Amino acid sequence: MQAIQRPREVVEQYPISSMLLVFGIGLGVGIVISQTLCEPIARAWQPEPTMTEKLGRSMYEAMSSVLPESVLRRMAA
Repeated sequence: MQAIQRPREVVEQYPISSMLLVFGIGLGVGIVISQTLCEPIARAWQPEPTMTEKLGRSMYEAMSSVLPESVLRRMAA
């Protein structure tokens, strides 16, 4: 509570702790902002699946309703 009422005095008493606290807050805010801004860009850089990958996924989905779970686990590995 003292830090809220007299911040200058607390910073003068605990300079390293204050600096580390401000650094941590800035780092956290920077990470949140970078994740918000860079996620759409990173998603745009993901390559389009190839025709083989699309066909394999389609076949796997078609067989998943017919084959037993143990066989599907082996196919996924």
